[in-house]
Amino acid sequence: MINRENYIANIGKWIGKEKIIVLKWARQVGKTTIMKYFYDKLKKENKKVVFIFADDIDNTFLETPNHLMKYLELKYWYSKQWEKYYIFIDEFQYLNNAWLYLKNIFDKYKNNLQLIVSWSSSLEITKNTEFLTWRTITYYIDRLSFKEVFNYNQNIKQQNLNLEKFDELKIFYDIFKQKLESEFLNYLNYGWYPEAVKEKNNIDKEKLISEIVKVYIEKDVSSFLKIENITAFNNLIKILASNIWDLVNINNLSSSLNISMQTVNKYIDILEWTFIFSRINPFYTNVKKELSKMPKIFIEDISISNYKLWEFNSVYNKIDIWNIVENFIYTELRKKISKDKLYFYRTVSKSEIDFVVEESYGLYSLIEVKYRNKVKEPLAFRNFEKTYKVDKKIIITKDMFKKEDNIYYIPACIYSFL
Repeated sequence: MINRENYIANIGKWIGKEKIIVLKWARQVGKTTIMKYFYDKLKKENKKVVFIFADDIDNTFLETPNHLMKYLELKYWYSKQWEKYYIFIDEFQYLNNAWLYLKNIFDKYKNNLQLIVSWSSSLEITKNTEFLTWRTITYYIDRLSFKEVFNYNQNIKQQNLNLEKFDELKIFYDIFKQKLESEFLNYLNYGWYPEAVKEKNNIDKEKLISEIVKVYIEKDVSSFLKIENITAFNNLIKILASNIWDLVNINNLSSSLNISMQTVNKYIDILEWTFIFSRINPFYTNVKKELSKMPKIFIEDISISNYKLWEFNSVYNKIDIWNIVENFIYTELRKKISKDKLYFYRTVSKSEIDFVVEESYGLYSLIEVKYRNKVKEPLAFRNFEKTYKVDKKIIITKDMFKKEDNIYYIPACIYSFL
């Protein structure tokens, strides 16, 4: 099992308490593996445990909460008078009125039954979240970071590094420089799905990734989400995949796909709700000088882009690899900070900063991706500082590693370890 100790430690604190534990994010990111870890752990401790797959067509006993409780009574001898039961239900979104379903079970059986469920879509949250107020503890189980992949492949212990310990960070980079750079390119090529990471054969990696994408399109989107125009939806994925880090122009997409702007917005919402693409908003306070309309689009796993565009292995000789690196930096940032604290910056005069991070009210850190060997501070940094208070300035490079005042030049392959 790839070390995901942060998730294990945090989730473990809530096992046995009167809370529904919800693990969320896309398919194949490791939610089931984490659930099975706790299932096995509790079983070894002689606890009463049950593991159920909600998307199994044979599970008619999940039709209503009453069906499930009768099934547990008959199959597992469940009784309110006995010790606590732990019920793991994978892909819970497939149940009708799933959030209300959870509420009904929790309210009746919370004293001696705990539900631990996984969820691969956020489509139902906003309209049904009131059913579970104060009843749930939710963890977003993300795809693997480069740090997790590197530690797994190199069999090294967890590294806790930061910019304040710059010398230690530099020593780590010096020791593992060649391996970091090699593994980094492989990571950009085959993405960060756990199953693909663990597979050593590249052809098999590509096969696994294609199956993950197909299941998403055919099962989650076509049947579960009932997309009306699957061809346009597929083409939208291709267009967005070939324009990661770019601005999202709904009007242009509508014309290209020959569908309404309303439908484009709906499809992009679905792609975001199912954790395939993600948008970040522009930073602005002066609407006359700073652009404030279109968001930027990023893909949550670069392997999806490589699969849809048939670009596996192209990362090794890509001239414009910087846009893939920028997408990588976005995914690492999003793992570390809330999306509502993350922006990009672009003025009317075309001055740009890749990422603006709101550290606290009125205080910002700036990040610019310059994936090459010779780099200097961008003029946009200095212009931004004339108006706003800046904490740190980080420039992502290919292999330049140095510090000048509050400017940090950090190789892309080490950024995940911060």
